[in-house]
Amino acid sequence: MNQEIMMLKGQLADCKHRLKELDLEASGLIISIRATLNPYEDDITKLKIPEAKASMKRLYAIYNEMIILKNRITDMEEDLNG
Repeated sequence: MNQEIMMLKGQLADCKHRLKELDLEASGLIISIRATLNPYEDDITKLKIPEAKASMKRLYAIYNEMIILKNRITDMEEDLNG
């Protein structure tokens, strides 16, 4: 098999693995944000808004990285499948 194809397959596997890791982290952040922002709290000043903001900032960074990875994976799969 062509060396370039083997390298591409390795990169594709790495990207898919990274995507799964990011998805898992994002799921945890979503759970954390939902727990932090209790919709049943009457006094908004009791909510942990700074913690939620930090989690949202990280979630947004993960979201952007996942979009880039998904596009890269699609491109690599198209290159492999011709």
